[in-house]
Amino acid sequence: MKPIKLMMTAFGPYKEREVIDFTKLHEHGIFVISGSTGAGKTTIFDAITFALYDAGSGEDREKSLFLRSDFADASVDTEVELVFEVRNRIYRIWRKFGHDGTGAKREFYDITGGQNEPVVEKFQVKLVQSKVEELIGLTQSQFNQIVMLPQGEFQKLLTSESKQKEEIFRKIFKTERFTKMVELLRDKKRLAEKTFEQAKMQQEHTIYEIQSRLPERQSDLFLLINNEHINMYQVEQALQQEQLFYELQATELKEQYELLKQQLKKINEAFSEQKLLNERIEKYQQRKQQLIQLEQQESYYKEQAKRIELAIKANQIEPLERDYKKAKEQHKQATSKWSTALSEHENAQKQLHLAQQNYDEQRQYEPLLAKYTKNISQLEQIVPIYQSINNLRENVEKLLKEQQNATRLFEKLTSEEQNVKEIHRNQQQTVKELEESVADYQSIYELHADIVRKVELVQEAQQLQQSVQNLQKEAAEKKMITEQLQHEVNELELQVRANHAALLASMLQEGEACPVCGSLEHPVIHQGSATEVEQNGMEELQKRSQIALQIYYQVNSKLEVEQKALQVKMQQLTDINLSTDALIQYEQQRNVYKEQLQQIKHRQQQLQEQKQKLEQFEKQAETLHIRLEKGRSIVAQLTTQLAQEQGKLEQSEKSLLPQFESVKQVMLALSQEQEKYDSLKRRIEQTTLQLQQAQLDEKTNAVNLQHAKNRNVEFEQEELLTYNRFNEALQCEHFDEESYRNALLSVDTQQQIRLAIEQFKQNLHTLTVQLAEDKPYLEEKALVDLTDWEQQISELTEKVEKFYADFKLAQFYVEQCQATQEKLMQVAEQIEEYKSKLMQVEHVYDLIRGQNEAKISFERFAQIGYLEMVTHAANERLRILSNGQYFLKSTGRKEGNAQSGLSIDVFDSNTGQTRDVKTLSGGEKFNASLALALGMADVIQSVQGSVHIDTMFIDEGFGTLDEEALRRAIDILIDLQQTGRLIGVISHVAELKAAMPAILQVQKLKEGHSRTEIIVK
Repeated sequence: MKPIKLMMTAFGPYKEREVIDFTKLHEHGIFVISGSTGAGKTTIFDAITFALYDAGSGEDREKSLFLRSDFADASVDTEVELVFEVRNRIYRIWRKFGHDGTGAKREFYDITGGQNEPVVEKFQVKLVQSKVEELIGLTQSQFNQIVMLPQGEFQKLLTSESKQKEEIFRKIFKTERFTKMVELLRDKKRLAEKTFEQAKMQQEHTIYEIQSRLPERQSDLFLLINNEHINMYQVEQALQQEQLFYELQATELKEQYELLKQQLKKINEAFSEQKLLNERIEKYQQRKQQLIQLEQQESYYKEQAKRIELAIKANQIEPLERDYKKAKEQHKQATSKWSTALSEHENAQKQLHLAQQNYDEQRQYEPLLAKYTKNISQLEQIVPIYQSINNLRENVEKLLKEQQNATRLFEKLTSEEQNVKEIHRNQQQTVKELEESVADYQSIYELHADIVRKVELVQEAQQLQQSVQNLQKEAAEKKMITEQLQHEVNELELQVRANHAALLASMLQEGEACPVCGSLEHPVIHQGSATEVEQNGMEELQKRSQIALQIYYQVNSKLEVEQKALQVKMQQLTDINLSTDALIQYEQQRNVYKEQLQQIKHRQQQLQEQKQKLEQFEKQAETLHIRLEKGRSIVAQLTTQLAQEQGKLEQSEKSLLPQFESVKQVMLALSQEQEKYDSLKRRIEQTTLQLQQAQLDEKTNAVNLQHAKNRNVEFEQEELLTYNRFNEALQCEHFDEESYRNALLSVDTQQQIRLAIEQFKQNLHTLTVQLAEDKPYLEEKALVDLTDWEQQISELTEKVEKFYADFKLAQFYVEQCQATQEKLMQVAEQIEEYKSKLMQVEHVYDLIRGQNEAKISFERFAQIGYLEMVTHAANERLRILSNGQYFLKSTGRKEGNAQSGLSIDVFDSNTGQTRDVKTLSGGEKFNASLALALGMADVIQSVQGSVHIDTMFIDEGFGTLDEEALRRAIDILIDLQQTGRLIGVISHVAELKAAMPAILQVQKLKEGHSRTEIIVK
């Protein structure tokens, strides 16, 4: 980025629009910015940074509020416009911030070739900011570190501690992505731990579910899962045995179920046949009863047939009756309408007479309309004059109130400002005292952490000692039980062998071969008696002995593990000189430090709260000062406006008429005249309309009367004609009116009667045929009672269902055994997989976050690489600036308990020793800082290939250099300028100004604001 033109309005000390045209430097790429203190030299840097990044050039100058000019008028907006060049393209960026409560605005155009092309779709803050960083290739932090080197921050990278350098490098080289890697790995580690624990819990839950999935019985499986320590291999073996047990049980139950099922099938078939026969007999008897009932209804349906015949004749006459009734109703309605029309015509004639009288009466007042019109016109001409005077009066009253309110508010703000300043001073003292009281927090925290670790180690050792003692006692008990059971087993085995011997001896016969040795002679024959030994008891005792032995091995194995852990823990205590007997002393020390830390933390909390209050008071004081200045200006403006308006009012009041004192009186008179005119005109127009309407109504009613009379005659004749037709039809069919109406039936009713007659005939025929068919087979047969059969079938069905349910339950237990085995195998595989993954993630997480031998995080490792590149590039120039005496070195020097690696030392070739850069003099620090900043620029250009540093502004410490050092610094800057860079230097040093080919002079005027001028030598 290379600036071409900078324009500032109401910005810093620049009251009016100030333009700095960098093209006036011509081929001179290096210049000095000169001017008195406070004239606004650094403000030029602020304006460039504000135009690009919407903030000032330093940490204490970033807020836009501090960049507003104190000399500018309130109506003038603070604006900055920068025209700059990037990669042979010209851009213009403009910004304005709302000092008066209005919103900030911004514009960003590509003006290459004279065309204003927007660089972004919308001039939104994020879009503009992102585009600026994309074009220049630098964030604001990078720009301020290598392009815009402001006061107070130039030497920060050189002399700051590793922690501060880490923040600087994080912003410049964007190494926060490595911190995010640590966070991602931490999340992965937590997830892996959670997954591993869930798998272990799933295994325990699966074993626990066995008791709910399978019924408990005397078996190896339930003996194992009820133990405190569970062997997964033994559980799997026991599950297989349990599965085999239920498979055999299911086979037996299925055979019994099939046998009972066949028996039930045979009985059901015989029962169904007899039940069907019973149903046919019942149906036959029901049909006989139905036939009797139908024969009794035959006479009724004959009468219904005759009724249908009469209804057909009556329905043929019904349309003539409807015509007669319709004609009679129409005649009645026509007579009513004729009477109504006659009454309406008489009323219309009366209304016409009254309307004519009203019309003649109102026409007499028509000449008054001209008089009212003249009066209205005269009053309308003087209304604007009175309204103007009334507005002046209201404005004067309003300004007077505003002036009084503004004066009271100004006095109140003045008093509040004094109070806030006093409170601010007291708050500063409180914060200072609290900061002093928490200064030793870190040392106490480290002592507390150390003693806590000692207490934890000693407590862990004591817990291990107690655990070993308990396990030793438990192992001795288990061993004793095991030996006792083994002894009992041995005695039983001896007894069994003795029983076998006694049995064989009792069977020996002299001269017969012995089944053991084959001898024919038996000199000694065992005469002992055999003691009875139960086989089940023998097996149960052997099983108990094996379980006891297994438990003993488990306890003894756990004891060995705990003893080894105790040896390791005791060695740790010995290595760091700790004793388990001193636990109480360590705990007392821990409690003392803990109490001290709590007190300091409480004071830290108070300090934080007091700092927040201090910030609030500072903001409040700042806001009050702005409001106070604005209030002073408002009071002066209101006083001037009030005097002007009062003079205008006095002149205007001389033109008032004597009969009217105010605009209200004029408007009232105008309203009254207008009301008279409107009322009279409205009455005349109304009577005219009423007369016209009355005339129209009279003619309309006369026509309606004649039409109603004609219709009445027509309907009277139609009524007589239809009555004669209806009467002739009744006589032809031999009906009088009563018999005719009794014979009438609707079409639906006739259809229902016909259907009923047909249904009756069909039912009668069907029953007769069915009874004739069934009589030879069912007449002599009787019903059989099926109760005993049903009870037998019910009992047998219950047995079948029970055996089937037991069979399915056994099958279900087999499936549960299989599913549990599969689930346990899957969970075991998952546990091993998750454990391996957890160990890998933990290793990488500890490595990258700094829990390694070097005690350096991956981010710090990357930053060390960048720092070595920067110091290497910086030494190329520091060698020249220091005449070969000094070289910067990136070291891993320890800085307290924090991570190291970003320390910078300086090697002095004159003494051959390395020392801290803070021991350098002011001029030497300036040279080292300048070399470091130039080295930083070189590294960023090499790391980010799209970035090219075309500009550099320096606002720092040339006055600390002696004549020789200053000459070398100038040579370095000139060399940089010859590479095509634009370099601006703020300095009061006369030698520097004399050596520069151009000067940007900043002059502070008597009025307090400043202006600029470029001087080319």
